[in-house]
Parts: sequence; structure tokens; C-alpha cells
Amino acid sequence: MSFDTLAPYYRGMELVAAGGMLQRCRTSFLGDVKNCRRALLLGEGPGRFLVELLRNHRRIEITCVERSPAMIEQAMRQIKRNGLDAARVDFQQCDALRWEAPRDEYDLVATHFFLDCFRREELERLVAEIGRATTPEAQWLLTDFRVPADGWQRWRARMALALMYSFFRMVTGLSATRLARTDDLMEAVDFRLEKQRVENFGLVHAELWRRGG
Repeated sequence: MSFDTLAPYYRGMELVAAGGMLQRCRTSFLGDVKNCRRALLLGEGPGRFLVELLRNHRRIEITCVERSPAMIEQAMRQIKRNGLDAARVDFQQCDALRWEAPRDEYDLVATHFFLDCFRREELERLVAEIGRATTPEAQWLLTDFRVPADGWQRWRARMALALMYSFFRMVTGLSATRLARTDDLMEAVDFRLEKQRVENFGLVHAELWRRGG
């Protein structure tokens, strides 16, 4: 799986397809994140959320795990363009499924439009690894696609996701063919859903999860 081909066009594709809605979802609960010192961003892509995190949390240090070197280059350009401190970001170019995470290190995790790239069995390993890498008081910001429970919104979402998965499988070699559940996996590593925002007739959701409690 590689997003290198899409890297130069990804931001433009997002703006054409959804305007600013996806970015609004990514940053929905950024203001609720408090007192974080170490953040883990997985599959950050061209750096739109990364820039806002740096801007809003002036002392946070960030590990950004991203497989695509072209996406990392785009993110670094965004940091420079916005006059932010690149020294606070450690880019690690690798497959998240093979990344060796430190233990009990991060008090913030962000996965935006990332978990939907994996099959259920891959997510079981990945979420367990994230659980081991996070502190007991960690917070998790998640933005992703979803399928509403019923009605025309459900059929609309299923058709939209079928088209998206077909496109990304063809262009990037994506292994997943459909959305896999993650709520139970996150709960298994002691995260609990605190806040949720749903957009685009139920197709997109942003969530804030907290460890414990």
C-alpha cells in the first residue's frame, strides 16, 4: 500500500470532494485535548492536522508514523510554510503494522482517515500495539468514515464507500475492501468514547476517546 502517487494531489482532491468538512472533523475536539506532552500521529498524510496540532500546542513533541515518503515531504512543506518548529516532529517512514512502538510513551494519539485502510485482523494487532504505546491517561482523536444504522443514509454511505475502496485499491494497493469495526478493539485497550460529531448525513464521524474511566 502506497499513497505516493496521490501525495501531490491529495489536498486538492479533498477540497474538491468535501470542501473543508474533513478538516473541520479532524480538528473538532482539538480544543478538548489538554496537557499533552507526547503525541503519536499515524498515517498523517500531507500534514493538515499536524500543522494545527503544532499551532495549538506549542510544547508538544510529535512522532509521525507515515509510510509514504512523498506524504512526509508534503507535511514538512506545510510545517515550513506555516512557520512552525519542525524540530518538534519526528517523522518515521515505515509501515504502521511493522513499527516498533515504545511502551507507555504517548498521551495523545491521532488517527484521521487511517484505520479504515486496514482489515479487521490487521486492526487487532495495530490497536493492541497503540494500547501498549500509550500512557494510562492518554487521549485518542479519531476521524473516519462510517455506515449509518438504517435508512437512505445507510445505502448512500455503502455506495460511496464501495466507490472509494475500489478507487484506493486500484491506485494505492489498499488491502481493505470494507470498513472494519474498531470500537470494541479500542475499548479492549481501556479507551472510552467521550465525544462524537457526525457529518455528511452520517458518512463521516469525529471522536474523542479517553483512557480509563
